[in-house]
Amino acid sequence: GLYQYQPNPFGEQTIIGFSLPEACTASLVIYDLSGRTVKVIDGEYSQGYQEIRIDRSTLPASGLLYYQLQSPFGSVTKKMLVQ
Repeated sequence: GLYQYQPNPFGEQTIIGFSLPEACTASLVIYDLSGRTVKVIDGEYSQGYQEIRIDRSTLPASGLLYYQLQSPFGSVTKKMLVQ
């Protein structure tokens, strides 16, 4: 599953948590309202709860963005407000 980012809305930094039923390769994709990808984080993750920390300075846009977890178990998308 994909969890709500913390804190909400975020200023300097945020943490996005997710859980996986088993170890696998997964990607966290952040994109803007037009569907343009602004950041991709790929990794090998263990089974269970994981966290990805994102610095505001690495995101080129502010306002409403979407973040999507893509894994062999499917994809889940949530909204994120960046100040």
